[in-house]
Amino acid sequence: MSVTVILTSHMKPFLRDALASLDAQTRRDFSVVLLDSGAWRGRADERSLAMAQLYRDTRRHFRWRFTNEPPSPPCPVGAVTNAAIRSGLVTGKYVCHFYDDDVYGPQFMERMAGYLDDHPDEMAVWCSQDRARIERSGEFRVFSTITAYGGLGPGQIDNRVDGGQVMYRRSVLDMLGDPWMTEDGASCMHSDGIFLERVASAIGHPIGAVPEILMTHRMTPLSTYSPT
Repeated sequence: MSVTVILTSHMKPFLRDALASLDAQTRRDFSVVLLDSGAWRGRADERSLAMAQLYRDTRRHFRWRFTNEPPSPPCPVGAVTNAAIRSGLVTGKYVCHFYDDDVYGPQFMERMAGYLDDHPDEMAVWCSQDRARIERSGEFRVFSTITAYGGLGPGQIDNRVDGGQVMYRRSVLDMLGDPWMTEDGASCMHSDGIFLERVASAIGHPIGAVPEILMTHRMTPLSTYSPT
């Protein structure tokens, strides 16, 4: 597969939509490593039962890997991502990070991987993104757009660009070295931004841009879930 998608899941309520957006991609040579906390297993509450059904529905299409993380790790996204890379689960020549309340447009893989195919000297690419809010009432509202532009470099990424907007070459991970993402709880809220700043510094040239809006970052009323 050309692309490995690292999808971290901590029982946000819209994972099914995220997986459906992957299943709808027009370019198919990608694989998904779904890093699931597994907090729902053995539980009988409504959300846990919904997760169990989703697992049964999709486990043949996506590689579910239960991370068995402790109840309150300092930075679960960073810790499970690093563990997946160490375990050799990232096998594609391109890599992207996806999150369980976001959705990709159907041409995300085609346009992003296609850009890297067509620009062999480029190490990473980013796309434009809609930012949306889903209210508790269920109302969906796009409130801003982050527009990709040429010349994106160090100092322009953290707290401005979301991790899901970027695809990079697998060789970048070798350039960065272990640990790849921060596992520090104090900086966990922008762990993807810190990681992308490191990517931009390591590759030594601006990140390429695909100006189309190819993903939607959705801010949801239940960003995390505890079945207790």
